[in-house]
Amino acid sequence: MQISRRHLLALSAGSAAAGAIGAGGLAISWWDQPADKPYRSLSSDEGAFVRAWAGVAFPATPLSPIAGDEAQLDRFFDEMLLVMPADTAKLLRVLLHSLNTLPLATRWGRFTDLEPNTQKRLFEEWTHSDVSLFRSATQSLVLLLGMGWSTHPSVAPTMQKLHSCGYGR
Repeated sequence: MQISRRHLLALSAGSAAAGAIGAGGLAISWWDQPADKPYRSLSSDEGAFVRAWAGVAFPATPLSPIAGDEAQLDRFFDEMLLVMPADTAKLLRVLLHSLNTLPLATRWGRFTDLEPNTQKRLFEEWTHSDVSLFRSATQSLVLLLGMGWSTHPSVAPTMQKLHSCGYGR
């Protein structure tokens, strides 16, 4: 049997469909996972990703000696999800899973399992991506976690000194 262009097109369409079905199935499995203790909204994997992401997004500095991964931002994010519309919270949880598993294709490990330097490189690549939707999603996650980090009792006094607009009143 000779392979024609139609066969190749059918094979490529079938491969794309199988990939879409697989990705859809994966997203559905992430959609509404039960929360794990001590969380009320997050699973353990989601909480671990939030801690890792926060640690890269908000490293400790001389002015703010607590890093994001030490500031319990996973607990902050967990509580924040409780007051969001249910579908928004579920979409954010899918984003957490997606970002955590994305490095499997290129780095052979989840984001939470990678070395800190690799996590930092990926964070920089992702938050400065040329793909605007992806860049916006990663930067939005930084913004949401930044609300918890900047109001943390160890960070808030520094933020108050840096912002003369009345931060912390």
